[in-house]
Parts: sequence; C-alpha cells; structure tokens
Amino acid sequence: MNHQETMTDYLIAFIEGLKNSGVEQAVISPGSRSTPLALLLHRETAIQTFVDVDERSAAFFALGLSKASQKPVVLLCTSGTAAANYYPAICEANISHV
Repeated sequence: MNHQETMTDYLIAFIEGLKNSGVEQAVISPGSRSTPLALLLHRETAIQTFVDVDERSAAFFALGLSKASQKPVVLLCTSGTAAANYYPAICEANISHV
C-alpha cells in the first residue's frame, strides 16, 4: 500500500466517524492542503456539501445550518490562518449553545 492509498483509507475512516457522530452537512472553504478531504467529503452521498471561499461567511453559514438542523456541521478549510476566520462564528455558536 502506498502513501496515497494509506491517506485515502485514513480519510475515509475519518468521514465514517463524522457520519457516526451525526454529521449530515459540511461547508468547505477550499484550499490546496485540504483538497483530498474536500473531494472525499463531496463524494460522500450521506453528507451534503456546500462551498464558500470566504471562511468567515462559511462559518456563519454553517452555524445557520446547525441551528436549523439541530445537528453538527463540519467546517473545512486549508491550513495556516484560514481557520482563524472561523472564530467569530465559533464564539457565536458557543454563546448560543449550538
């Protein structure tokens, strides 16, 4: 088994864990480092995916999805400072007990 196959198997298992935790939706802010996971999430028919290139708006969109569905929603972005843009929505989710 090569590195790519190992990583793919790991990510598929990770997605199975998300599904087992009740995840049915994911909001993806694409970037090169998150591409393998983004593609596998998009192919997973049990998880509805949305794409939003702006991380801040993506996080608030995910918050709205979570409030409406009463279920966890995945946020996926690239590495680096991109995830910091999720923080305002995460604070709002915490204060709102979402």
